[in-house]
Amino acid sequence: MAKYDDLNTRQIFIIGIASVVVTAVTILAVQYVYYLLVDAHKESLQAQSSYNRQNAVLNEQVGSISKYGADPLTGNVTIPISKAMELVAQESQTESDNHSDNAETKDAT
Repeated sequence: MAKYDDLNTRQIFIIGIASVVVTAVTILAVQYVYYLLVDAHKESLQAQSSYNRQNAVLNEQVGSISKYGADPLTGNVTIPISKAMELVAQESQTESDNHSDNAETKDAT
């Protein structure tokens, strides 16, 4: 007489592996659909949004960095950013020339 309490380990193993594969494929499919929906939502949000407030702030900042002025309360002087960059470049060039002159005089002595 056959024993009926034996487990079919081969069938259990195959079903277990198949379950893992189906679960992994399902997870990847759900993740793919999720990211598609997120991208679609971002695109529709960007299409419907306006940046009036941000553009106004940027225009104000551009205006403030491109004009001359002075603050009477603090005494701070403002100059255009392009002029400030030129002055910094000239100053660094002068300093590098001074350093090279000092190095040459030290080498000569």
